[in-house]
Amino acid sequence: MQLTADCNLYSTASKGMFKFGFDLDDADIDNDIDSFLQQADDLPGVRTSPRKDFGKRGQENSESIVSGEDGRFVELTMEHLLDALPTQLSYSPLEIPLSSSSTATPSAFSEPNLASGSQVHYLARRDLFDARFQVISEDSGDPNFVAEAENTEEKTERIAASVDPRLQFLDTPSDLVPGVYEGGMKTWECSLDLVDYLHASLKDGDLEGKRVLELGCGTGIPSLYLLQKIFSLPSTESVLERSAIHLQDYNPSALELVTFPNVLLTWYMSPASDTFLSSQASSPDAETDEILEYPAKYPTNAGELIITPALKDAFKQSLEKYNVELRFLGGSWKSFENAIGTGTHSRDSQTQDASEGSLGGYDILLTSETIYRTESFPELIHAMWQSTHPSTSSSCPSSKLSQLTISEPRPPRILVAAKVFYFGVGGGVDEFAEAVRRWNGASGVKTEVTTVWEKNVGVGRRIIQVVW
Repeated sequence: MQLTADCNLYSTASKGMFKFGFDLDDADIDNDIDSFLQQADDLPGVRTSPRKDFGKRGQENSESIVSGEDGRFVELTMEHLLDALPTQLSYSPLEIPLSSSSTATPSAFSEPNLASGSQVHYLARRDLFDARFQVISEDSGDPNFVAEAENTEEKTERIAASVDPRLQFLDTPSDLVPGVYEGGMKTWECSLDLVDYLHASLKDGDLEGKRVLELGCGTGIPSLYLLQKIFSLPSTESVLERSAIHLQDYNPSALELVTFPNVLLTWYMSPASDTFLSSQASSPDAETDEILEYPAKYPTNAGELIITPALKDAFKQSLEKYNVELRFLGGSWKSFENAIGTGTHSRDSQTQDASEGSLGGYDILLTSETIYRTESFPELIHAMWQSTHPSTSSSCPSSKLSQLTISEPRPPRILVAAKVFYFGVGGGVDEFAEAVRRWNGASGVKTEVTTVWEKNVGVGRRIIQVVW
């Protein structure tokens, strides 16, 4: 996948909108109906409560998630996400080019690229038209609402008011409105770069017992790759050390419509679903008494996955079997940072480990295509720091503080993937690296920023590692 030199970014000042006009050669990266803008009010502030439960699927909760996306911290529960799934998911394979220099062992999810001589890795990704159909099918307003309008002007107003905010800008590709919609429906190319780097650098067992956070995850491609590796571990009787993958995005609706469905598809395509599929081979549907046909697990094929109660239960059982904690977190980076800073979500400063169900204390932090605006740098840097370092608040016992001074914490692995420069808005790798070096939010912190992956063809792209 490659960008031509005909890449430009311009801002529409009147709307606060950024339009990324990338000319993409890879059809697998969304460049048509591939993102939407979320209607919301201006950012009013930050919610102080660390969690909001969206476990029940009512109109009030649905509206809060979808149309009230104002940057407040929300967590979508597993129960809500499973309940929100449609009866089937349409998906297509996402091709991820791997560098020819990669020495990683080929897997069942990759195959040689005869043209380049390198490998191509595959992930299943929900089709955006499928998400659009789901939103349309969920709209069930009063059928007489428009018909009862007294005049044309009122009818026009009622039509506009009845449109689901998730659909209003679905046909506008790659447009971002800061504080409203941050591009979470689109698969951005630097997320594929992260997969390429992780594929080459991670070793077997590197993820066991680790806590991973993806900030600004969108479709969640890097996290999907890591989950794919976990779900491909050999099945043993011994219990795996607890791992956690937390996915954060500004728009909770992106988590519901694309991120979580992609997670479910990743599980289904992995060896973790083998037991479930073998048990369903001759099991009839409880309602129709017909044998259900689940799609073959070919990573290069598109298909439709039927969603059944048995499949949902099998997915949850696999999370327990592989000892994986998944969490889906919506809102701004500032609200996420505040949620960690409440004290109940911080890494334990004595053991350097995070307690069950907590936020913070991440061993691996990933983010891609999130530094296109220089104005967002401070919040992102603060969130990165708060996410990966132990709390030294006054509430911490002095005995633990003394141990903290003599024991070095495990250094977190922080990877930022982005383009060298985003035309028109000033963001880019060099500007962000300089902002990290100058950051003085933690006294005495020494910061190193190094380039660990680079591609200079077309618009330059890099992955940098932050160490502090």
